[in-house]
Amino acid sequence: MKTLRHCICLKLCVLGGILQITAAQARRPPTPDPTYGLPIPKSVQFVSSTTQPVKWIWTNHVADNQTIYARRVFTLERLPRKAVLYITADDLFTLYVNGQELDHSSPQTGDGFVWQHVHAVPLTSHLHMGKNVIAVRAVNGGGPAGLIAMLDADGKMLLCTDKNWRVTEQAESSDNWTTLDYDDSSWPAATVEASLGDAPWNELIGWPGYDSVDVPYLAHITLPVVGILDVQAGAGKITVDSHHPGHIEVVAPPQNSGRTPPSFVVDFGKEVAGRVRLLVKGEGIIEVGTGESEDEAVMKPWGGIHTFDTRSMSSPLYTPYSAFHYAKITCYAPPGASDTPLTVDVSLDFKYYPVQYKGSFDCSDPLLTRIWYVGAYTAHLCMQEDIWDAPKRDRARWMGDLQVSGRVIDTVFADKFLMEQTMQRLRDDAQGGNPPADLPKNHVNGIPGYSAAWVVGLTDFYKHIGDKDYLMKQHDLLASMIAYMEGDLDDQGLFANKHGAWDYVDWSPDFNGDSPLARIATQMYYIKAAKDAAFLFREMGDMSNAEHCQQLADRLTQAAHQHWLSPQTDTFGLRRQENAMAIFAGATTPAETTAIYQAVFAPESPAWSYIATPYYNNYVIYAMSLAGHTRAALDFIRRYWGGMIAEGATTFWEGYDPSWPKKHFHLYLQADNGMGTFVSLCHGWSSGPTSFLTERVLGVRPTGAGYATAVIAPDLAGLQWAEGNVPTPHGLLHIRVQALKNGGERVDLMLPPDVKADVQLHGKARLVGSSMQPQFQADENVSHFTLDRAGHYVFESTEG
Repeated sequence: MKTLRHCICLKLCVLGGILQITAAQARRPPTPDPTYGLPIPKSVQFVSSTTQPVKWIWTNHVADNQTIYARRVFTLERLPRKAVLYITADDLFTLYVNGQELDHSSPQTGDGFVWQHVHAVPLTSHLHMGKNVIAVRAVNGGGPAGLIAMLDADGKMLLCTDKNWRVTEQAESSDNWTTLDYDDSSWPAATVEASLGDAPWNELIGWPGYDSVDVPYLAHITLPVVGILDVQAGAGKITVDSHHPGHIEVVAPPQNSGRTPPSFVVDFGKEVAGRVRLLVKGEGIIEVGTGESEDEAVMKPWGGIHTFDTRSMSSPLYTPYSAFHYAKITCYAPPGASDTPLTVDVSLDFKYYPVQYKGSFDCSDPLLTRIWYVGAYTAHLCMQEDIWDAPKRDRARWMGDLQVSGRVIDTVFADKFLMEQTMQRLRDDAQGGNPPADLPKNHVNGIPGYSAAWVVGLTDFYKHIGDKDYLMKQHDLLASMIAYMEGDLDDQGLFANKHGAWDYVDWSPDFNGDSPLARIATQMYYIKAAKDAAFLFREMGDMSNAEHCQQLADRLTQAAHQHWLSPQTDTFGLRRQENAMAIFAGATTPAETTAIYQAVFAPESPAWSYIATPYYNNYVIYAMSLAGHTRAALDFIRRYWGGMIAEGATTFWEGYDPSWPKKHFHLYLQADNGMGTFVSLCHGWSSGPTSFLTERVLGVRPTGAGYATAVIAPDLAGLQWAEGNVPTPHGLLHIRVQALKNGGERVDLMLPPDVKADVQLHGKARLVGSSMQPQFQADENVSHFTLDRAGHYVFESTEG
């Protein structure tokens, strides 16, 4: 494999202390991302999608097994020639107009997406001059809840669900709540949950004049089919063009004839987000099911099977927007027809958030280089209307996921727009409409650890990007969130979950709910959040809150040591999750860190027999490196994330363990209290090795706003060389580290302006061509150089 150093030619020019770097033509690195190297389309507009007037509404709180009642009174000055109400609800609804039941949705066995299918209800004959009323009973089985509707009258929107609706969850003893005579003045105004097209609902099937493809800051490219698999002619015929595998000629028997229809599976070569695009010639019925694995596409397509009848539908035909790798296509002639020839051309409408790969990574181990780029693509594919946990499921904002994928996004893309929008929406959702200085109504995503993740994610973002204006807007929200988190503590300073929230940590025994181990892990995340909040308040000039948060961090740390540190083992338990977060949070002494590594993270530790998701294994590899065992962390990355790649991954999975079955692997993946193909094969929380390799191998990590200060502490950890680019607001920072035959290292560093760097090198080092003497710390065997001017620096170190 060629390496990045063979293809990037960097010209360095130092003029008046300013470093200028220009990149010559570079080869494509080992990335599955089809958008790598593409320019930002001129048509893209980085404006918020929340200008959509149609809203998802509900009551002011959401609960499982919840029924609500919604009403909207409106006046018609003339009767429309044609009136259609478009409506759906998550999960089910019953519609009444002027007291008459007109429509309802029903649960479907095995289909959890009944809400995605919009009902178009004709209302023309049910409306009259003057006042009218639309009334809806909506039911939420579990998870997110929302009701959405729009009345179209003669091609114009007459009304839609918004804050002007009245909503209650008080069960009505009288049936007249659906009639115009009923007085709903005591009902509260509806709570707006999201705009049409926003997470967690995103695209709806059958909503008029709207498609999620119209989101102004997303772009599209057409991708070809890579291959055709599992060709089954059945009672028909199939001919595949070997030069253009997306072109298929079929002879299909009639539907309902009892004869086996021809089918085939198309392979798009990688995990993708978008829509299957079909150009069909001939009259026929086409069924399409998509899946992230071939098993999913064939056995249980995500979102069900989509059916197209070319007699009434014109090409091109599109499946709903989702994420997948494969699609199974089945062809029929119309019922009662004779065997019919059809020509099917299949391609992909790939939808993506346009960003440039500013960061890069390469090293002497091709697998680690590939892992870096697969992690980057995983995070990128989750950047859609918002930064989601996954583009297939849940397609929603989750702050725990974002703390991991956001750090990758900072490292690779240095994005501002979507990061700020997603973090703001997450925090505003928790606030629930309360003024920013008031306490939020809930934890972020209803999870205490995710409130901590919001603080930590905000800190990560600020250190990488340095957007002071955005940070200042978060001041009151940060203070109120810290106060809300403090409300979870008991008199001893321990996390006691006093808000009664879902104390989720990981999909692993004893960490998915309120338990002693989950409380320890959450306490550690609270420590990290309190420390980060102190840093942010200092940056904002609020020294009072900064001191308060530092004292809170100290109190939390002292309480954890007093009540949860085992005197026998010097650990906070014997599982990976709580101990990894303790080290990540900086809540351990050097002696405790060493003890935790030996008892929990060393290869022979029984802790490895317990499941941990890629989400928390992110904190595991950071903890191992912070304990001085970066080489062991790299070995684990090779086994774990490399194990996914060995099984065919082009993006990293929601759940994984190397011990799980390899054949039909997707059927055995576990997450979200279950097992099977619903588990996502592209999950943002699994992308952590990308930022880890930049931060802990290249050793580049910001310590001040927008890299105003930074630590550069490379650690080859057994590699022969490593190099890469790190985006800063001041330009690219480039570093190459090479192991020398004498046991030392050579470091080539290109430092952009306005970055003050503490360069930390193993052993005794010198700056080539300079009389600068480092500060050498013998106990750590590290040479420190302080650089505050842009330029090209070359260091050589000897083995300590």
